[in-house]
Amino acid sequence: MTSIILGRGAVKPTREAIEWVAGGLPYIGSLIVELDDDSWYVQVVKIAGADHYLMEHRASDAGRHVWAIARSRDDLVRALMGFAERDETWITGFSWEVLEFDENTGCAYLPSHHPMSSRSGLTIEGFEGLPVLSDEEHEGFADDWDY
Repeated sequence: MTSIILGRGAVKPTREAIEWVAGGLPYIGSLIVELDDDSWYVQVVKIAGADHYLMEHRASDAGRHVWAIARSRDDLVRALMGFAERDETWITGFSWEVLEFDENTGCAYLPSHHPMSSRSGLTIEGFEGLPVLSDEEHEGFADDWDY
């Protein structure tokens, strides 16, 4: 079953629900549209200062994890509806890039232009209050995580 995940709850991804949730970013944090299991999803956060959204899509495993920017809410809603409806064209119209992960820690290597990299100059709305960490500090946390 395809779902929109909101905190611990889930709703059916209708156009109205996706538009409502997208309009609530960043106040709801992040938006996840998930297919049958948690290994097929699109996760979204809003980039501060623009009507742009960071989308990350995972298709089954970390080797198939990509990211792109939706430059408008309309583009975001179109993509999420297409994904939820399993329309293979949902992914078109965006410049997708592969995210590579460290095999030992599971942490992503963020290219400098990725909106969540400290080197991008961008911020994610709703996350400005968190401490700003360098990429090296962020990677250092992985040493303390339990897997």
